[in-house]
Amino acid sequence: MSSRGTGGTSSTPESLMRAIQHTIKVCSSKDIRNNVTNLRVLENCTIIEGHLKILLMFTTKPEDFRGLSYPKLTVVTDYLLLFRVYGLESLSDLFPNLTVVRGNNLFFNYALVLFEMLQLKEIGLHSLMNITRGAVRVEKNPDLCYLSTLDWSMILDSVEDNYIVANKNDRECGDICPGTVQGKTTCPVTTINGDFSERCWNQKHCQRSE
Repeated sequence: MSSRGTGGTSSTPESLMRAIQHTIKVCSSKDIRNNVTNLRVLENCTIIEGHLKILLMFTTKPEDFRGLSYPKLTVVTDYLLLFRVYGLESLSDLFPNLTVVRGNNLFFNYALVLFEMLQLKEIGLHSLMNITRGAVRVEKNPDLCYLSTLDWSMILDSVEDNYIVANKNDRECGDICPGTVQGKTTCPVTTINGDFSERCWNQKHCQRSE
């Protein structure tokens, strides 16, 4: 009886560990380039222990990214960088549950870099709650809107080192937060440089405050 009892108690932690290991997959740094099919390496990653770089996809079109989603990914421990990924219009579907970028190791002091993303219309990381360390660099994205609707101080401890330049002119964007068309304020409202406004990632998703 004692052996059966011992076996019973030891199997519970083992099955629990197996369940946890099944739901959490830690992946190493990913450097994904050239083709959207290479994004498949992210299929089951829940945590990237390191950085995630997606870059130099010159022949991709918007339709190549439709239906592509990696909802299991919630944490990147170093930095997230996107550079010259043609056709990508939003990260909303690609990484719908990315919540934390820790910035343990940075890319020249930056934890989030979006550079020369020619078709990017919005960042769209609507689950992103925290960039633990490092700043944000968003530069030379000529079609990128929904920047004036973001309050980075809700995500970062300090916004002083953020570098957000040479994107689409706010006045040409016409950004609309959820509920605005119906005349309802549904998103958090904060003040940035005297501008008291709703905060959102796009027309569907408010910026989360908690």
